[in-house]
Amino acid sequence: MDIKRVCVVGAGTMGSGIAQTVAQSGYETAMVDVKDELLDRGMSTIKGNLARLVKKETMTQAQVDEIVARIQTTTDLKQAAKDADYVIEAVFEKAEVKQPVLKQLDEACPEKTILATNTSSIPISLLSSAVNRPEKLLGMHFFNPVPVMKLIEVVKSLTTSDETVSISVEFGKSLGKEPVVVKDSPGFVANRIANVAANEALKILEDGLASASDIDKICRLAFNWPIGFLEMIDLVGADVVLDLAETIYNQTGWERYKAAPILRRMVESGYIGRKAGKGFYTLFADK
Repeated sequence: MDIKRVCVVGAGTMGSGIAQTVAQSGYETAMVDVKDELLDRGMSTIKGNLARLVKKETMTQAQVDEIVARIQTTTDLKQAAKDADYVIEAVFEKAEVKQPVLKQLDEACPEKTILATNTSSIPISLLSSAVNRPEKLLGMHFFNPVPVMKLIEVVKSLTTSDETVSISVEFGKSLGKEPVVVKDSPGFVANRIANVAANEALKILEDGLASASDIDKICRLAFNWPIGFLEMIDLVGADVVLDLAETIYNQTGWERYKAAPILRRMVESGYIGRKAGKGFYTLFADK
């Protein structure tokens, strides 16, 4: 399958990162969201990311201009999807939000189009009930920040065809990523591992064994991780992490995935991380 036009639905942190990565890789890219201000914010993020590459002299301004020119923004999902060869849905991480979007895409896209969802935890089998082409639906789980992180989890459900997986793996490689094919399950592989480790870091903080900064320092120095889990939660958003934990726990019933109480209290208090200007490092950095 010859992929030329890619449609990314969602202009938030993940959607804009995916759109940037796709456009950097030479594809004509449509980025869709429900409001122009959301699209403007997404494009501002993309331009800021690319400007830093120019400053580091890893990219020229002429290259940046070419990349930006390949990205078209619109609030008209049907128009953006009608000529797309490959679609990546990257809207809010709730099945009840994703399913109507996937249904619209299924109706608007040509029969050949592959429908990928960037879900980080929702089973693909659950989302596939929204479409009439479940064999062409799969998970393409990118990691934040998308332009930097190399991994893509390519998630194959019971109904995803081998051809869809094969095309998606090659597409992922064309983006400069390293795709890994995994079977469909709540949280897939990476987040099942990360959820347990992050939850344990939260429990250690809750027990008062060490400050947030010292817990993260141990993560970095003992395990050579680039970022500690509490800093990661502030970066990603405590609300997002809580949703992820609840999705895995509700789907499996396994106690090890039950969110630490402190995570829920932080979300209820609005201390969800950098996007709110306050998070774990606001309250617990040195406590």
